[in-house]
Amino acid sequence: MAVPKRVVELDLVPNNNEKSDTYGKYFARIHYIEPLNLRGVCDLIALSGSPYTRDIVSGVVTCLSTTIVRVLSEGQGVKLDGLGTLRPTLENTKGGAESPDAFNVNENVAGVHIRFIPEGEELDRITSREMKNNCVLRKTYKVSYTTIKSGGKEVQIPVYTPVKKEDPEEPTP
Repeated sequence: MAVPKRVVELDLVPNNNEKSDTYGKYFARIHYIEPLNLRGVCDLIALSGSPYTRDIVSGVVTCLSTTIVRVLSEGQGVKLDGLGTLRPTLENTKGGAESPDAFNVNENVAGVHIRFIPEGEELDRITSREMKNNCVLRKTYKVSYTTIKSGGKEVQIPVYTPVKKEDPEEPTP
């Protein structure tokens, strides 16, 4: 059974960095949509033919997230089969330490980050190349910026202008 491709809406954004070789050229970024919260995810799972109610799914996901944070904070990665692996990484300060004895955790470690490494099978893959092949990318808006004064400061506000849809792969409504 064919899995329908999902549409990912794109904003076309100009490079406004005058020092860049690509100044004035347009680049795509994914159109921002408010992230789906835990309740929304649980509703989707419960409504997707799952025998579990939203309350049960929510309880499991809440326990899972608490456990993932605990395990990551202990320096261990977490592998979620079919989704990917979360693992802690370090950001070191510039310059490093002259020797192991001179290394000071508070001075030489700038931060701890969480890295996500996707994995998956067939159409479930979520790596960058596979994700692109499993969705339809649709130009949606051209983004320009207007400057306004707010609280004595100049602030750039994005202005979204719909673009003509002419991509050949776009599904017809």
